[in-house]
Amino acid sequence: MRRATALPQNAAWLTMARVRACALSIHCVAAARRVWRTGIVLCLLLSQAPIPAFAQEPVQQYRAFWVDTFNTRLNSPGEVTAVVERATQARANLLFVQVRRRGDAWYLDSREPLPENVPIERDFDPLRELLTRAHERGLAVHAFVIVGAIWNSSSPPADPRHVFNRHGFDPVTGRPFTGRENWLTRTLLADGTATSHDGYRFGNDYWIDLGHPDAASYTLDVLLGLVTNYEVDGLHLDRIRYPEIAVPGQGPETGASVGYNPTSIERFNRSARRPADAVPVPGDAEWSQWRRDQVSAFLRRLYLSVLAVRPAVTISAAVTAFGAGPADDAAWIAAEPYWRVYQDWRAWLEEGILDLAVPMVYRAQHAASGRQAFTAWRTFTAAHQYGRHAAIGVGTYLNSLEGTLQQAREAVSAGEAGTRGVAFYSIAASNAPVLANPLSVPAGRDTPLRPFDDLAAALLTGRTSTGQWVESPAGFSGGLFASPAIVPTMPWKTEPQTGHLMGALRAPDGSPLDTASVIVTREGDSLEGEPPVGRLSAATETDGSGFYGAIDLAPGRYSLLITPRDDGMRQTDCTVEIAPAAVTRLDVLVDGRSPVRAACQAVGRPGAGTPP
Repeated sequence: MRRATALPQNAAWLTMARVRACALSIHCVAAARRVWRTGIVLCLLLSQAPIPAFAQEPVQQYRAFWVDTFNTRLNSPGEVTAVVERATQARANLLFVQVRRRGDAWYLDSREPLPENVPIERDFDPLRELLTRAHERGLAVHAFVIVGAIWNSSSPPADPRHVFNRHGFDPVTGRPFTGRENWLTRTLLADGTATSHDGYRFGNDYWIDLGHPDAASYTLDVLLGLVTNYEVDGLHLDRIRYPEIAVPGQGPETGASVGYNPTSIERFNRSARRPADAVPVPGDAEWSQWRRDQVSAFLRRLYLSVLAVRPAVTISAAVTAFGAGPADDAAWIAAEPYWRVYQDWRAWLEEGILDLAVPMVYRAQHAASGRQAFTAWRTFTAAHQYGRHAAIGVGTYLNSLEGTLQQAREAVSAGEAGTRGVAFYSIAASNAPVLANPLSVPAGRDTPLRPFDDLAAALLTGRTSTGQWVESPAGFSGGLFASPAIVPTMPWKTEPQTGHLMGALRAPDGSPLDTASVIVTREGDSLEGEPPVGRLSAATETDGSGFYGAIDLAPGRYSLLITPRDDGMRQTDCTVEIAPAAVTRLDVLVDGRSPVRAACQAVGRPGAGTPP
């Protein structure tokens, strides 16, 4: 099957520059009443001519739009073309396009069904069409997927293959599946305004629990299939967390009553050496860290698995920015992403298992509290990138054009010390009306709902499409997106100096070793000489499938020290060579009859880029 091929971002932008130059040449020729052939000759010459200096080093800046398929159907070539044209009009360079909404697929090569109640032409592949059209216009595309929420209706899905029909609620009995077949997370709170269906439904949504090994493996397989079958530039993760519940009195000490999937609780109790029938309270510190670890373990496994098969693909995520922005590292553990939904995205950036974080700082700029929260989250994010990238998500649907422009300027204003760009939510809801808008020009005007054309014009010129100022004309030095920009390069991907390790720990009967400690250490290190680039050691734990992984290791030879949950410490009987740019795989057999050693089963060739 035909696949769209992405142009490198610099090449795509330069191609666009040549095309524009050609178009301008033809226009001038026509104005001078020369024959049309002259224009064509000029175009051909321009396409071969050296690129002007201004085109050789365009600014590197994320200019992204989310395209959600609740409000943008993407079910026909016309819908796809309209999205690409809008993004091009606003001089964007990146689209986060939703292709997995609730356990479904806006693409044909998937194990999941097409969306319900959205008519899609027979044999039409929305994602493949969008990749083709977007790449033609120099736009990068990240496939935007919902990880946790898998269904959002009171009626079951029509397709029996849907994951909710197989591991959520039994469509015959109308009750949740029992035992290992139940993949849903739940709360122990009584049903009320925030939850229903015996604690399994949060608002309108049912969520899988990433603490269930089968649910995590299924989701990983779906996303790996997407990355393998489509030439996407990135995989964009949303709702990679637990669901939020608005309950009075909740806080960092009380925790959140969520994550109570029976299989996950069983795993936790074994790991924590608690009675099999124990039920941890929401504020139990060990239980809270367990839930954070399940989400992080899924991302670690996904990151390394994608890196092994398509190393150039960016892993990005829309991460939560609920509540007030933390002032510093110490305040992070009291921030709502950390304790309410167990999403430790600061640690993801520090470990290197996320390439691009996009905090969804959806606040109304015309309200003082919104401005303060926006600035606090932007400041915290800028200070916690750890060599990876971050851009700020702006809620256009909450803001007037004036508010969106102010937030976008703040998101990109700090240069190297700040975040690297902005993402707008969404391309279908580009602004909101605001009465007595304090940000209008002049201040205090009622600003109405405006068309997308006005947002595009404001980004380029500071004015609406009809010439109304959106930014103050006093001291105005040009539109925010007056000049084109390319997606920032990621040196750890384009010029990698470190390598990576992943594998699985298993017992002799093939069962995975769950929650085993793994310490990876570089051999023969000394304090002499130039320090190598990368980590010299890493400490991690296996997930429910036995998977472990270590990111950004300095090149060299490493050994593993393994401590199974219910047994003694073991050294592996081999070492593994880590090479730059390679994802090496080392699977280990841990035999309880051997109290000292653990046998290596398979070692991937450094540099091969794929596991054996």
